[in-house]
Amino acid sequence: MRQILKHTIRIFSVAVVLLTLLAYLCPLINPTTFRWLAFFGTAFPWLLLFNVLLLAVWTWRLNRFALYHLGVIAFGWQYVTGFVGFEVGKKEVPSTAYTVATHNLGGLYRGKRFNTKERESVADAYAAFLQENGVPDILCTQETSGKFYRLVAQKLGYEHTFNLKKGTVILSKYPMEAGGDIPFGKTANSSIWVDVRIGKHLLRVYNLHLQSNSVTQTTEKVIDEHELDEGETWNTIGKVLGKVGNATSLRAEQAGLLRAHIEKCPHAVLICGDFNDTPNSYVYATLSNGMKDTFKEAGLGLGTTFGGALPLLRIDYVLTDPSLACYSCRTIHDSAFSDHFPVFVQIGF
Repeated sequence: MRQILKHTIRIFSVAVVLLTLLAYLCPLINPTTFRWLAFFGTAFPWLLLFNVLLLAVWTWRLNRFALYHLGVIAFGWQYVTGFVGFEVGKKEVPSTAYTVATHNLGGLYRGKRFNTKERESVADAYAAFLQENGVPDILCTQETSGKFYRLVAQKLGYEHTFNLKKGTVILSKYPMEAGGDIPFGKTANSSIWVDVRIGKHLLRVYNLHLQSNSVTQTTEKVIDEHELDEGETWNTIGKVLGKVGNATSLRAEQAGLLRAHIEKCPHAVLICGDFNDTPNSYVYATLSNGMKDTFKEAGLGLGTTFGGALPLLRIDYVLTDPSLACYSCRTIHDSAFSDHFPVFVQIGF
């Protein structure tokens, strides 16, 4: 029996190592060509967890299999740091630094319709939350209603706002000199940009909400099912995978449009928003090329930004131009307002 268990764990170890290597390929291959590979990139946080656990098991047993897991973790260290931050020491923040935050507020109303009084109450609570964590100088939100963001802007003194009626909003304490969008066609998702004047500098701020998977409620239903051998449940799982595959391909196309727009920008660039993809994705690789990931620069601990049915996902980002300095990056793991967690960063010229 002991030999059977040992043999089974060895097979599992080999499978985990091979699947992890496939996850490392995801950023290199456009999902419009081969969409199913992207699922391994999404699964990377769990593959990393299995690698760490199996490394501990084989190390305890002084077995050479420990070297396989250590090797695959070391080989993909750049991807490990996309999920786990190791910046322990605090950087000195100059008085000229400014705070930027991104937050998807799609779960704010939990599917309910609020009257004026209820909306005012939620806006008060959200404003207090931002004040508690340091009101951002620039706040990028996604899936935000027009009535709600105007209330927040009024309560927190954001004199400058930009919104093109698709829920993607930029609020700023600094003046805006230009703005527009990158058309995505027939979709509820969107991407906008503004040029913000900060002293003598112009900063191009992009706020993205890339193609949604639109499977959260369905996924939660599947997870709650106890009889996974039922035909209906497996049929639902198939539909979920199909939706995710289609959305992954659309995000790759959207990322390409954004990359082309960014490359023509004459100013320093800041990219915020909900990418709906992990650091092990083609979309992230496309958008982060030539940029600094603020979490990698100054994050500590798990970078999880999504608290929905699938845990451990990091899909919300703040990326900066290489010319900008990053002093801190915090993910506030508070689900009181949404199933996404806000990301706060301090940066400067």
